[in-house]
Amino acid sequence: MPFLVAACGGGGQIASGPANSDGVSQHYSGILAATEFLVGRNRFPFRLSNMDGAELEDATVQVQFFSLNQEEPVLKGEETAVWRQITRVTPHTHADGSTHGHHEVRGVYVVDEVVLEESGIWRAQFTVTAVGGSKPQVEGLAFQVVETSVVPWLGDRVPATQNLTIHDVASFSEVSTRQVEDHLHDISVAGALAEEKPFVVVFSSPMFCVSRMCGPVTDMVAGVQERHTGNFHFIHIEPWDMDAARNDGRLVPASEMLEWRLPTEPWLFVVDSQGRVSARFEGLVTAEELERKLQPQ
Repeated sequence: MPFLVAACGGGGQIASGPANSDGVSQHYSGILAATEFLVGRNRFPFRLSNMDGAELEDATVQVQFFSLNQEEPVLKGEETAVWRQITRVTPHTHADGSTHGHHEVRGVYVVDEVVLEESGIWRAQFTVTAVGGSKPQVEGLAFQVVETSVVPWLGDRVPATQNLTIHDVASFSEVSTRQVEDHLHDISVAGALAEEKPFVVVFSSPMFCVSRMCGPVTDMVAGVQERHTGNFHFIHIEPWDMDAARNDGRLVPASEMLEWRLPTEPWLFVVDSQGRVSARFEGLVTAEELERKLQPQ
């Protein structure tokens, strides 16, 4: 896995910064929401969090990118980040039998495309204006840019994975930890490749997710599938061995996760009819972002 620094600066110390009337720190740090950045065009997702764990949402954010491969930092570009979020509605049943939905929001800032022109260590610096006009202090972050991808990259052929489908098992729970049954398990990756039909594959575990992004992303993919029936196959694969997670409380990478060399979850790939990656997303991705990649180029 590439080296990364989630929040870096000031000799490794993060100042407490000013506080609001509730005593909550108004000093934030940039935190990467992805692990792999390559020479060339990249999606750059991140969060802004303070020392109390509170996140700054829906702010106006400018990001400056510096190469740290020379004696002095060199500014290579500046981009605008967009706040993107997913709202997940989880049904909750009360003792009296009534049911209502719990709304859970997950979000990240995303620079949709930044060109990182050389390998090595880079730094992102943030200029932030919060809702209401305040300008909180925000610590930058350092990250590594590499020449070669560990995970399948744009243009790479994907493995012909023989993941289990709903036709191979007795119950939905054997292929998914999602509470709601879906149609994301009708075909394997190998089957989609054999049909030479484009597909979307998402590696996520709604129940055993480390990143807390898997449930919302899986729900989003199921929703997008409803609008693209017939044009694409949509495939969901659990990244962790479900027996080990359910019975032993251990997160053991599933064979499919190892085959695709995934260091984290969730990951989402759009694969063309020739079996090559046309788009990929690590972490939280919204329906708007995915829909754009499903349109004819």
